[in-house]
Amino acid sequence: MDSISLKPESLSEFDMNNDVVISVEHVSKKYCKSLKRSMLYGMMDIGRNMLGRSSRPDVLRKDEFWALDDVSFEVKKGETLGIIGPNGSGKTTLLKLLNGIFWPDKGKITIRGKVGALIELGAGFHPLLTGRENIYINAAILGMTKKEVDKKFDEIVEFADIGDFLDTPVKYYSSGMFVRLGFAIAVHADPDILLVDEVLAVGDIHFQVKCFGKMKEFKGKGKTIIIVTHDIGTILKHTDKVLLLHRGSLSCVDKPQNVANRYLMLTSDVIKEKKIGSNRHWLTNQESQLENKTFQLHEDFKEDLCPKRPNYNRNEFRYGNGFARIVDYHILNTNGEEITSIKSMDIVRFQIKVKGYRFVEKPILGIIVKTKDGIELYGNNTLYAEIDVPPIKEGKELVGEFRLHINLQPGDYFFSAGVAETAADGILPLDRRYDLVHITVLPSDNSFGLVNLATDIRVFSEETTV
Repeated sequence: MDSISLKPESLSEFDMNNDVVISVEHVSKKYCKSLKRSMLYGMMDIGRNMLGRSSRPDVLRKDEFWALDDVSFEVKKGETLGIIGPNGSGKTTLLKLLNGIFWPDKGKITIRGKVGALIELGAGFHPLLTGRENIYINAAILGMTKKEVDKKFDEIVEFADIGDFLDTPVKYYSSGMFVRLGFAIAVHADPDILLVDEVLAVGDIHFQVKCFGKMKEFKGKGKTIIIVTHDIGTILKHTDKVLLLHRGSLSCVDKPQNVANRYLMLTSDVIKEKKIGSNRHWLTNQESQLENKTFQLHEDFKEDLCPKRPNYNRNEFRYGNGFARIVDYHILNTNGEEITSIKSMDIVRFQIKVKGYRFVEKPILGIIVKTKDGIELYGNNTLYAEIDVPPIKEGKELVGEFRLHINLQPGDYFFSAGVAETAADGILPLDRRYDLVHITVLPSDNSFGLVNLATDIRVFSEETTV
């Protein structure tokens, strides 16, 4: 076992020139699948330690596995870090290590500052005690004195909003009530670092909005937040950078939008992967969203011309098994002219050309429209739209066109395109090109917001008959 250094003192007591408040260095944590063997190994390790003999934390014994393996990263003061990954990737284990619940088998964790955590539903609560009594117990666990709890008691109760159940034993609480009370206590303990697991998803939408509002307030005070979630929207809206875990290993730490694309790839039940460049991958397995119809084709389609188009995004993220590939696209107005920008409320024609490298019996064509922050605004495909697409023969080409009414407000947007195949065991991505095209939407009026709803405004006096 290596070390974990938890320093609960206020950050003001530390060298403020050191912005790093969480340092994780080559951390690994192993578990045992067998309860009996786990207890046996524990007793053996204790015996070795008592005899002055060190155990072998780097060696896996029978039924042991690495829940986390050689994970390293840093979080600076004031940053909000998202942790995302498929089920079983080690997200909650990492959060428990950061909170000091577990110790790493290898590596070192250094925490500078007071930590508040909401990791497991009902953690730190005694089921037979009331909500009122558990506020004092849970707050004490988080380092608050009785005097501090007395001072903030009303604020905690108001934020939790559990109504008349304050003096009811918490064993009768719903999961949502547990979350409300636990989060209320954690944030009012005024930690320097707030750890939040995906238990927030249990709460209702109004409470979630309140929680994220509180996190925004925390961030404004220069505090550090770590959020574990499966929700891509959460990491895109609320984090500065994201850590992607896969099978216990660190896949990447990057900007939210970049990690979101990689996460979508991982959750496609990938079977094989072959890298093509820094951000291109050919793999095997599942699908996304989109649409197509038969329209007049653009006259100058050539093979593999995407990088030569004026609005091509060289930072696109691409993957698929390569049985069919998107080799060209055109962004056209209704007159068939190539465009790099379009007015709000106009129609755009998005043509994609697909070439078969093997026979594809049941192809699916589709698109996604995203904001510059990676938030998906719209997606559709030929499967969802119930459009019949002919098979793609090896060496042959197919063109699909998507006519989109751009009811978006001015700004920069990205179009993604994909071709997939319907198979017996699901949907296989043949070629997905996320953020393939960058297009600018120009204003058509003086309205504001995210979308243009083309409002018809009328005003009537009292004498006017409607």
